[in-house]
Amino acid sequence: MELRVVLLLPLCFPGLQAQIPGELSQREGSNLSVLCPYLAEDEYRELKSWCRWTDERCQPQVEINGTRTYTYTERAREGHITIQGDPINRNFSITMTDLQVEDSGTYYCAYSQSYVLLKRISLNVFKEFHKLELDSLSVQCPYHDLGFHSERKAWCRYAGQNGTYDLMVSTDTNYTRGISKGKKGRAWIQDDTQERTITITMEKLQAQDSGMYWCALYMPQTPPIFTRIMEVRLSVAKRPAATTLSVTTGTSQNYPPGNSTQPHLWSFTLQALLGFFINKVLVILLLVFLQRRGRCRKEKRRAAEGSPGQLPEEKRS
Repeated sequence: MELRVVLLLPLCFPGLQAQIPGELSQREGSNLSVLCPYLAEDEYRELKSWCRWTDERCQPQVEINGTRTYTYTERAREGHITIQGDPINRNFSITMTDLQVEDSGTYYCAYSQSYVLLKRISLNVFKEFHKLELDSLSVQCPYHDLGFHSERKAWCRYAGQNGTYDLMVSTDTNYTRGISKGKKGRAWIQDDTQERTITITMEKLQAQDSGMYWCALYMPQTPPIFTRIMEVRLSVAKRPAATTLSVTTGTSQNYPPGNSTQPHLWSFTLQALLGFFINKVLVILLLVFLQRRGRCRKEKRRAAEGSPGQLPEEKRS
């Protein structure tokens, strides 16, 4: 995220609007489409460009000249920034996919080698978090301007319709090995100037913590001034009430804490044990019956065949 041109960064004074007029806010991971019309007298073969205002000049991201396209950044080469011409309708379109916080900045539709500016887009890409109560939030806010390392950093919250921001926590003026820290209530902030990263931590989140926040440069004057580095939108939901499972039929009943006597559960347990023993008895009776029937069949078979060595009565007479 390019932040060198401080005048282009949104500032927040008490009583002023939080958003720049005409600023376009997009959630990280979303897509952006921009249509750039040009006048009829502009030659359609002229170079068309999508450029980003950086270091006091418009640096091209992608360009199209006739049917040929040119890419100048890693994001463009990866296919996340594309340009398409439509000479019949005298316009060209820009598509940015999978937006990242680092894509925040000021862009222009332009044409010709001299970059005649046609349309301005101020893009703010924010991070969005969904948490439950008592969760913790950890946010990293990178910054790329070397001039920011000596500035105080802050975590501030949008105060409401009046467009002001309230200070939540800020770094102090003491740096130890390039690191400055701060703590206030449930919020922590750490500025690592070597990594150029601000780390924000909020503990034991509550539903009322939901809102819009900034990682910002902080000028502790009266009134204080916050210069946005990154925007964060936080949503904290209440945790679902704990549910108790009970083996019952019909209307459920509540029992006082510590009372483990539950008639329905005991009744179910007794019925289950009784059924178990009845099944065991039936199985045993069935086995005894089958065993006795087998013996009876063997005795009848022996009686029909006669005893070994015994002759019939007719032959004995």
